[in-house]
Amino acid sequence: MSDNPPFSLVLGFATETGNSTMVAKKFAQAARGAGIDVEPQYLNDLNLDALATATHFVVITATYGDGEVPYDAEVFWEELSSDGAGRLDHLTFAVLGLGDSFYPLFCNAGKIIDERLAELGAHRLTDRVDCDLEFEEPSEAWTAQVVGRLAQISAATPVAATEADEPVQTDSPWNRRNPFPARLVVNLSLTHAGSDKSVRHYEIDLGDSGMSYQAGDSLGVHPVNDPELVDAVLARFGVGPEYVVAHHDRPLGALLTEHLELRVPTGALQSLVATHTRDAEARALLTGGDAAALTGWLYGRDVLDLLALADLGVDEVVPTLRPLQHRDYSIASSPLLHPDRIHLTVATVDYTARGRAHRGVASGFLADRADTVRVHLAPNDSFRLPAGDAPIVMVGPGTGIAPFRAFLQERQATGATGDSWLFFGDRHRATDFLYGDDLAAFREAGVLTRLNCAFSRDQAAKDYVQHHMLAHAAELYSWLQDGAYFYVCGDADHMAKDVHRALHEVVRTAGGLDEEAAHSYVNDLITTHRYLRDVY
Repeated sequence: MSDNPPFSLVLGFATETGNSTMVAKKFAQAARGAGIDVEPQYLNDLNLDALATATHFVVITATYGDGEVPYDAEVFWEELSSDGAGRLDHLTFAVLGLGDSFYPLFCNAGKIIDERLAELGAHRLTDRVDCDLEFEEPSEAWTAQVVGRLAQISAATPVAATEADEPVQTDSPWNRRNPFPARLVVNLSLTHAGSDKSVRHYEIDLGDSGMSYQAGDSLGVHPVNDPELVDAVLARFGVGPEYVVAHHDRPLGALLTEHLELRVPTGALQSLVATHTRDAEARALLTGGDAAALTGWLYGRDVLDLLALADLGVDEVVPTLRPLQHRDYSIASSPLLHPDRIHLTVATVDYTARGRAHRGVASGFLADRADTVRVHLAPNDSFRLPAGDAPIVMVGPGTGIAPFRAFLQERQATGATGDSWLFFGDRHRATDFLYGDDLAAFREAGVLTRLNCAFSRDQAAKDYVQHHMLAHAAELYSWLQDGAYFYVCGDADHMAKDVHRALHEVVRTAGGLDEEAAHSYVNDLITTHRYLRDVY
């Protein structure tokens, strides 16, 4: 008899925008077609014990923030990277990373998981593949290669697809590669006169698209570039909009308007500028290898800013530009109330830097020029409401209120009995209380049990949502003990991290726990899917 254990495959994924989820589902479907029965699981749902009994492990992961693992993988990574992690000499693995090459730590989550598995003695089935924003073709090629090798190893018998197989995508033909041309029918300001920012409420008519959404989903908006920025880039190149770049069928004006990213300078453009610029400081930053310094320097700079640093020809620059990307926005409506429309809550990005006015690609397009908007649905299965009798706590300052407006609409429509508590925050009550009338109505109807508001600039001392969490620590901990689900939506760089720290402190102080026990308590909330985040 052979001493080799029977073939056993574990498929784990972690996602930021849903792309890893889609790739993982397609991988599982391909594996089943090859006779290998496997279901994708969030990495946080796995632990080293699960890997101890497996022979093969496939990881598909996005990267979050400054090269960190996504939220869906934080607890898994904590165990995998710990000093006490056991050896995995028996395990064979493959890793696929998804990311954005604009960021210095491109696909870093995939890299560190790949390296750590190897450090623990696991063996690579194949080299890691890192996918940029246009991930479909490389991920499909990687899937075919890995599934093919696994099928050989497992000696599985291929099976035909059946009607029972879950489709990877909905029946809708509309997706990120084929967005639906919807009508923008409502465009209203949510902020009032005197506010130092602009937040707008949009309603998009789904028409005859057949698209259906759920509370918690996001909508991908495909913008076109600001015509003034396009004209400035053309002027910089010294050519007209009808100029045709080699290997492109469309004239340059159409490329720059509808197809190429002008707000985000790619790594290729950065390298090109570095080799031609006479600006010693810029060259040092672009070539110095200091990721943090480079990220800080690039913040707020666009393609035109980099073109100003060097004399470059249009034919050498265009190949360095990446395709114009859609922007995802959390949906602010429930399909139970608005089946044919999707509501969005969008802050208009607007700033001046280095003598130039800048406006967000999608937020400026929606605010100023949109009539028809190309959109696709971005489902978010990891950000859903629980059963109607379960209590929920929602932390959503600023535009982070969007999915919670949808949640409250949904709970009102279904007659949910569970208590709900919202922590909302913004700058000034008088000018920035987004959906204040809606929230008052939810309170009066009993749909919103508690509402705590933090208006940071209405007093000398800054007041944020995390401060209100701490001020009500005992009550908040009681809700968690009673089974409440804890949701966070909004800014990932500061707010979500502050709320995360505050949640640990709430559990530690109100629960009478030490730091280690409080940390375990929060990790348990994560792994049981009671602590859910939609941050950006």
